[in-house]
Amino acid sequence: MVEYPDAEILPVRAETQKNAKNPEKAYEKEADEGKRQEKETTQYTGILSEEFCTSCLNMPEEQRKSMILEIQQIAERILKAHGVINAPEELLKGEWFLKLQKPEFEKKLVLAKSGEEIFIGFYIYPEEAPVPDPNFVLLSQYGFWYPQRMEEKFEETVASFFTGAYGDYDFLNIVPESVEKFQAFQREFAKKLEDQGWDGPDVEVVEKIMPED
Repeated sequence: MVEYPDAEILPVRAETQKNAKNPEKAYEKEADEGKRQEKETTQYTGILSEEFCTSCLNMPEEQRKSMILEIQQIAERILKAHGVINAPEELLKGEWFLKLQKPEFEKKLVLAKSGEEIFIGFYIYPEEAPVPDPNFVLLSQYGFWYPQRMEEKFEETVASFFTGAYGDYDFLNIVPESVEKFQAFQREFAKKLEDQGWDGPDVEVVEKIMPED
C-alpha cells in the first residue's frame, strides 16, 4: 500500500466556479502563468472549469502550448502523426490506445487513455506483465492533463490523489514536492521522445485503438 507524504488539499470546486463566471479573465491569468516556470505548480494542478477548458481546445496552437505540459505537447504530436487524433478536441471522444516500436529500441512506447487517466511511457515486456520504465500517469480533464504519478519499474511517485471517491475534486490532494519532481522529469522525457523521433515515419504501430464519440 502506498504511503502518501504530507499533501495539500485544494478547494478545487470553488476555484473552477470562479473561473467559469469569467473565463476570459481566467484565461489571461493562466496564459501569463504559463510563461513563468516558477509558477508551474499552480498552472498544472489547478483543475479548470469545463466552460473555460472547452474554449481552450479551439484557441491558437501557440497560446494553448503555453498552458499545457510538455509531455502533452509531444504526445499530441505523436497521436496525430499515427492517426489516433486529428485535432485536440478529439482527445475528449473517449478511450484510446497506441503502442509503438522503433527498430533500434528494446522498449515499446505506449500512449493510452483509460477513464480519466492518461498513460505515457516506455514498457519492457518480460514473460509476465509489462513493466513501466518509466511511465507517466496524468489526470485528464476537458482535454488538459495534470500530474498524478510516475511509475518506474516497481516504484512510484505520487503527485496527486483523491481522499474520497475517484474524481471528487473537492478532495483532490496535491503533493507539491512530487509535482515539482514530476514536472522536471516529464520535461526531460518529452525532449527524449522528440529527439528519438517517435512521430516519424520509421516508427512501427504495434497496436492502435481509436477514440469513439
